[in-house]
Amino acid sequence: MKASVIIPAYNCLPNLKRTLNSLQKQDLSPAEFEVIVIDDGSDDGTDEFLKTYRSRIQLKPIINDKNSGRAVSRNKGIEAAEGENIVFLDADMETGPDFLRTHLNFRNDPPRATVGRVILHPDIKKTGLMKYLDKRGGAKLPGGSRIPGKYFLSCNSSVPLDILRKTGGFDEGFKEYGGEDLELGLRIAGQIPIYFVPEAITFHNHQRNMDQYFAIYRKYGEYSIPYLVKKHPDVLKDLRLDNIPAKNFTDLFTAFACSSPIYNSIKMLAKLDKVPDFIYSYLVFRNYRDGYLRSMR
Repeated sequence: MKASVIIPAYNCLPNLKRTLNSLQKQDLSPAEFEVIVIDDGSDDGTDEFLKTYRSRIQLKPIINDKNSGRAVSRNKGIEAAEGENIVFLDADMETGPDFLRTHLNFRNDPPRATVGRVILHPDIKKTGLMKYLDKRGGAKLPGGSRIPGKYFLSCNSSVPLDILRKTGGFDEGFKEYGGEDLELGLRIAGQIPIYFVPEAITFHNHQRNMDQYFAIYRKYGEYSIPYLVKKHPDVLKDLRLDNIPAKNFTDLFTAFACSSPIYNSIKMLAKLDKVPDFIYSYLVFRNYRDGYLRSMR
């Protein structure tokens, strides 16, 4: 079998149905891939849906007794997988019919991992922030570029199964949102190269407003970044958090720029949806920085 598609799901049954429907339309033979959905303790009927699901694709459901998090769920999928390659998806992603084939076609000798492109679903009206988020990470680089491990995404990527098992899979110490895919990407990049393949597109079918996005980044900064930097101290510099506490004038200026009056003024400006990308970069940075500062108190 060529591929195992691993999808963790938690209380998102309508979107999960759309994700599975898009996988039914792949231009690969159903015999060439399986789909492993891990219901992570949902209470919206996902477990019953999976137990009774019938279609042309080979579905392998795994039901968690309680909510255990994405890292635990994906590791269960890796353990159960029979495909030579693992393709990671989220339960609110839809794919085109060539999605799996595009990932697999890029798998030539020597072994490599691939990260596809994630964009907002066409049915969702894009704000300026959403357009900015579509262009982050590997999406900043030309197609076919080799990318650093920090750009690895667990919502649209593929990795040889033997490499995942060799690296130990996701670190289950990540209990809150974010960081577990970046951390795994750093370890994968130590084994094989990772490439950006923009033709492997997933459409993110999840609507959030600006405040919801920023709350996620604050939580990431407070809970995930401290755990991440304990394992990979160099990430602190990549995240531009190595200037805490301030050591020079530049650091003091950064602290001033992130103060509440400045932040609130720029955030109000950004809600007009007519600002350049560096404003969104600042807002994202300020929110995970604020979360990281909270973790130090």
